Amino acid sequence: MRVASLRWIGATTLIATVALGVAAPAFAATTEPHYRISPSLEAYTDSAVPDVTEYYPSGGETPIGTRVDQDGVTHTTRAYVSFDLGSINKSRFQQAIVVLPDYGKSCEDGSTPGERDVTVRQTQPFADNTWANPPALTGAAVRATADACQTATADLTTMVSRALKRGESSIFVEIRVRGAREAKAKFARWLRFNDTRLEVNLVNRAPDKPVDLKINDQDNTCTGDFVTNTDLSAYARMSDPDTSPWDSLSSEFQWWPAADPSDVHSMPAGGTSSGWDGQFGIGSIPGRTLADGGYAWRARTFDTREYSAWSDVCSFTIDRTPPATVPTVGSPEYPENSAAPVGGAYRSGTFLFTANGDPTVVRFAYGQDGYIQNTVAADQAGGAAVVTWYPTASGKHTLTVWGLDAAGNRSEPRQYAINVA
Repeated sequence: MRVASLRWIGATTLIATVALGVAAPAFAATTEPHYRISPSLEAYTDSAVPDVTEYYPSGGETPIGTRVDQDGVTHTTRAYVSFDLGSINKSRFQQAIVVLPDYGKSCEDGSTPGERDVTVRQTQPFADNTWANPPALTGAAVRATADACQTATADLTTMVSRALKRGESSIFVEIRVRGAREAKAKFARWLRFNDTRLEVNLVNRAPDKPVDLKINDQDNTCTGDFVTNTDLSAYARMSDPDTSPWDSLSSEFQWWPAADPSDVHSMPAGGTSSGWDGQFGIGSIPGRTLADGGYAWRARTFDTREYSAWSDVCSFTIDRTPPATVPTVGSPEYPENSAAPVGGAYRSGTFLFTANGDPTVVRFAYGQDGYIQNTVAADQAGGAAVVTWYPTASGKHTLTVWGLDAAGNRSEPRQYAINVA
């Protein structure tokens, strides 16, 4: 049976203060539990109305202990909650803590918290029970401990572990002021049922060592010969043996100069991404600011509790020094600086580019009148390339050719003048 929510003068004043905007204190930053389970049943019983029960009290405001209302009536109340256990990975179960916030104090307002002596005890399933007909109790009561502000906690690990072993899909617990203190008003509390929860942690295994290292994109496998002249991205695939539930994974990256492996730099937090098992973590290396030379990086994965082993090392080179040699260009169809017009707009010719033996040149970039239209690989470092190209307009133009090194640095341009018919 359900009755209207009961109120007392002292409690009403306190609740009004909270409603006016006194902020709840921030809880200490800790690792998130694997499961945070809200109650599936919320109820309390009252000695003053022994045959009725208040289910799902308005606003979650739930009294426990003894109070006297404005009419002089004494109320002693006990709270009951249930938690569904079906989502818990039984094979990895490690710990269960019930969290019981109350309205006893705000950390910001300097008020005293009052005395607490709260216990939590398992019961038989709650079914139309009342103060006069309470559910049967099982096991031992667990005393809650409270922090300096508003939150009491009780370790229900043994209780939940036994329930899981028995194959039970839920547990029911009674929350009350302990023993004879239940009759003393100074121990009375107002629980915040809307914030009451069961926090479950599982046995955790460290993430796997990151693999499938990539550099600059997910198609570019790290082979140790990557050269660049600008910032670059590092990719490492994350995985974790704990897949039920999925752990949220993030990557940590480090890089260092090959000449001084002790000079280790961590990538900024904003340069990494997180996700689920099988995704890439991504780090950003500030290549634009690094001196020319060899470097290396590695990664490890964090599952909010433990780090993996470090990955293998991926090497790369920073090179912002352009090739010193200007390419040579020649063409039988379009000789340089011909007095008479030759060829024609959109008429192809064959062109030979050479690096003059400069071993830093591995490609050529080329295009009409100073614009890059295409690139072509040299047949070997410092070698040559043959291309088919055509001008796009009649008149005097230039075919501009640059030598490119592995980092994409360009040599000074070779301006090959042609007179197009």
